[in-house]
Amino acid sequence: MPYAQESDMYPLVSEWLRTFLNSRHPRAAIRVFDASRRSLARLIQETGLTDHLAPEWPSWDIHVDIVGFILTERLTKLAFVECKNTPIALVHLSQLLGYSRVALPEYSFLVAPQGASDTLRTLLLVHNRLDILEYHTQAGNLPRSMVVARWDEAANQIDASDTITSDRNRLGRL
Repeated sequence: MPYAQESDMYPLVSEWLRTFLNSRHPRAAIRVFDASRRSLARLIQETGLTDHLAPEWPSWDIHVDIVGFILTERLTKLAFVECKNTPIALVHLSQLLGYSRVALPEYSFLVAPQGASDTLRTLLLVHNRLDILEYHTQAGNLPRSMVVARWDEAANQIDASDTITSDRNRLGRL
């Protein structure tokens, strides 16, 4: 049964993101926050996690639901999760795509218990428009791509069998 409010998902999704990031970056310090009620710039300022971020971070006036910080001695990377309690539609994808183009996170997830709507699934898979999931390209690297996924309420994790991304090899096992 879908959550009454998106915010009901935040604690469970935050824990999943923490586990996901720890498994991908075992040597890094991982910090995960519910950032839904403040801008990313304000969260960064309040937590003091300013080291090794892009110099434009104070202009990141975006409101991502869940934000993860991957902290190493030389680098800080971000992870975003936007939660929806309705089927994921193009408008939701556009919102997170904008956020991801601004702050260039290492990971960007859009999750809902119902997964992608039929129209979004058709656009992405039938019409092969996976390119619209990409938010950052850098010479010599694979493009960074958003992940659209069904949130499995029973397992409290992303359903790895119901994910859409432009590079299915990038995530490996979720």
